[in-house]
Amino acid sequence: MRKIKTSIHHIIKYMNITVMFSMFSILIIQVFTRKFLNDPLSWPEELSLVAMIWITFFGAYQCTVEGSHLKMDLLQDRLVGKQKTIVAILSKCIVIWFLVVTCYWGFDFIQQAGKTKMPVSGIPMWVPYWIIWTSFFLMMIDYVIQIITHVKELIGSKKAEEDEKCSPS
Repeated sequence: MRKIKTSIHHIIKYMNITVMFSMFSILIIQVFTRKFLNDPLSWPEELSLVAMIWITFFGAYQCTVEGSHLKMDLLQDRLVGKQKTIVAILSKCIVIWFLVVTCYWGFDFIQQAGKTKMPVSGIPMWVPYWIIWTSFFLMMIDYVIQIITHVKELIGSKKAEEDEKCSPS
């Protein structure tokens, strides 16, 4: 399971790097054609928009996996041991609830809005919406894995406490 998670994380990380470099290159081409050739291209702005959506939402997935999201952990910092783990589990359950609701309703939205196309490039609108949905789904899976890890920590700490009580001193 961990190998699959790590593989997906690395694939998305390198795809994000590639998309960011591509977006940079496309925008350089756009600036060059507009400023120096005085003949701007019409498609780079829409393609850059899709790339920005990709980078933003798959970047959010990367932050979820790496644990680098900005968060308010004032309460969690003041707690110790089991309490800290329980608060982490509860907060991740709230995030999972949000992601489940978003994925559920988002799927219907993608099907409805996906029939339209972007005006210049003709890219179907389901492409940027699908990127968002996929990143939310991946985040949901990662949060479930994180909760399972926290539960194992709780169970492990309970077993350690029981062993400590039962062992002769």
